[in-house]
Amino acid sequence: MYRYILNTFFARAVSTALNFFIVLVIARHAGPGIKGEVTLLITISWFFIFLSNILGGQALVYLIPRNKIELLVVPAYLWSVAVAAIGFILLKSSFIIQAQHVTSIAVLSLLYSFITIHQTILLAKKQITNSNLIQILSLLIQSAGIIFCFYFLHINSSFAYIYATLVAYSFTALFSFFLIKNIVPFKNFWKDFSFKELNISFRFGFLYQLVEILQLLNLRYYFFQLGIQEGSAYLGIYSIGIAVLEAVWLIPRSMSTVQYVSTSNNEKVKEEATRIVQLVKVGIIFSGIVLLLISLIPPSAYIYIFGEGFRYTRHSMRFLFPGILIYTPAIIIGSFYLGTGKYLPLIISNLAGFLSIVVLGYFLIPQYVMTGAGLAATISFAVASTTLLIFFIADNKIPLSQFLLSQNDLMAATAKLKSIYTPRNKRAREFS
Repeated sequence: MYRYILNTFFARAVSTALNFFIVLVIARHAGPGIKGEVTLLITISWFFIFLSNILGGQALVYLIPRNKIELLVVPAYLWSVAVAAIGFILLKSSFIIQAQHVTSIAVLSLLYSFITIHQTILLAKKQITNSNLIQILSLLIQSAGIIFCFYFLHINSSFAYIYATLVAYSFTALFSFFLIKNIVPFKNFWKDFSFKELNISFRFGFLYQLVEILQLLNLRYYFFQLGIQEGSAYLGIYSIGIAVLEAVWLIPRSMSTVQYVSTSNNEKVKEEATRIVQLVKVGIIFSGIVLLLISLIPPSAYIYIFGEGFRYTRHSMRFLFPGILIYTPAIIIGSFYLGTGKYLPLIISNLAGFLSIVVLGYFLIPQYVMTGAGLAATISFAVASTTLLIFFIADNKIPLSQFLLSQNDLMAATAKLKSIYTPRNKRAREFS
């Protein structure tokens, strides 16, 4: 398992570096205003992608080992097309986003939905390296495209991001289809189709995406509060701080992804719960170390890297530091409930966090702007993480004392890290 975690961590690290590079290019070349506009475009696109993932999202990791894969995948394609079409109509009839961006958002969300379906298939089949490759390839093409649009085509607006992303997603969707075409027996769909599998897909997919949407609202809703109430420039500056701080979650998110696959394919629930406790400890240690390193970065570094317009990035982050660490256990524990198909604890914890950010953001952001946004987010993360931890302890009869770090835990973690680098012929290759 630790080798899969390391593989996923490096893939996420490369993806984070590429995302950071994209943010850097947009920020330095176009400034806070365009950066804020791109952030809003991405956020709206993700809402449509989450709706598409009701049938095509990571609930498939849990469902594929238990059902015929073609009966899950084909409806996911059709559902994604329907969501993109409905999203296009809704955006056209509203004033949420500029009319010139509506078609682009609909197409981007559709393409990324296809990519997500293919990545999830590969994950469910334990082809984690190929799944990670898709993500990196998309960002590489996107990065190159943005540079080309800015510096060769001289497109100095959000369209530079849109055009580059369209090309990247189109190519990646085709490549990912090539990777899964021999896994999914599409020709058997009409022969084996039944509404039973479709109902199962909708039920589990809806609950999974409800968890995802509530988590998105918990993590990103206050972006709208900050952007609408204080302007896109403040949102652009704050989003840089978020991009830096959320890099801390690389390791816990890598653990969560691999643990989700493991739990979905293992009927020994108690064994997986015990492993979760160990992963939470390791995740908190590494997250704390990375946070400490980020805290040592001086404000002048952000000015040097991103430009004068981002002078107050360091200031905007200060109250979000504890929230990033506090939310780490929730990321890892969430994989346990996703892998066992029990979504209620995740729904309740994320709903509690979302309601907290709505109320706190309403009072704190107008008065304290970016500082208020960070403080509101930290409190909401604490509410969500604590709620989920209480559920996990109660469901698995695990005393809170087991989450305390001991010398044995450090020795065990060191031994696991050393085992990653042993020759492959000296250790088992099984996924456990």
